[in-house]
Amino acid sequence: MVHPQHPPVGPHLVVSYPAPKVLQLRLNRPEALNAMTDALEADLCKMLDWFEEQTSLWVLIVTGTGRAFCAGQDLKNWQKTAGTNDAPDGNIRKNPHGFGSLARRRTKKTFICALNGFAFGGGAEIVVNADIVIGCKGGKVGFPEVKRGVVAGVGGIPNAFWHSPQLVPYLLTGNPIPQRVLETHIFTEVVPADQVLPTALKWAKQITDASPEAVWVTKEQINMHKTGMGVGDIVYASLDTEQSQKLYRGANIQEGLRSFVEKREPVWQDPPALSQPRKARL
Repeated sequence: MVHPQHPPVGPHLVVSYPAPKVLQLRLNRPEALNAMTDALEADLCKMLDWFEEQTSLWVLIVTGTGRAFCAGQDLKNWQKTAGTNDAPDGNIRKNPHGFGSLARRRTKKTFICALNGFAFGGGAEIVVNADIVIGCKGGKVGFPEVKRGVVAGVGGIPNAFWHSPQLVPYLLTGNPIPQRVLETHIFTEVVPADQVLPTALKWAKQITDASPEAVWVTKEQINMHKTGMGVGDIVYASLDTEQSQKLYRGANIQEGLRSFVEKREPVWQDPPALSQPRKARL
């Protein structure tokens, strides 16, 4: 299968296409527990902006190399830049997508987090913004920022609360989130570490078995809810989006209805491109 040519990235990010319609990004700084750097974040942003406009790619899987998914921001570097315009807090307003360009990105496509190991700080902020989270047994997730005098301030706090108020005590104390809370409120499924990626691909296949426009409009309405819109407003606002117009007037809705009548599996087409790139939602 021929894949679209993606932008060049450094060795800290491994790009692959493990299944049809699926893009996988693997954080590749195992010696630093995949802690985020400015260069890695820039490459993630570049790749994700590119992915958003590729009509032949429908699902994103993000995972890590080694025993960590992501240990968060490099605090040693933060200490050196604290109080300057180069500090991470100075970049919050400049980066509409948050930590790793993932912590508050409102992609129209499905984002699966394959949690190969522990995720703390910014890594946890990425996790709670995913649509599907495959957790590994024994994997730990937490927001230890308050113990270091900082906060999970680039999307983690509201996204965690959106999952459940049960996460509030762990945001306030910095203590790791107990396994029972993770399994109830964050993890979609929990499997042994060597089954995390196969399970993520199983979920990706279920997403690509559905109409891409229907999935994307569903995701758009979820994103609208996350921005604080009410039910009625979401219904009418969604009807006016270009995504909905392409859904209701496109070939895939006809294929879906026809396949139901004919009692067969649908064969989906890549959706048409949007006329203009989507603007980032904060």
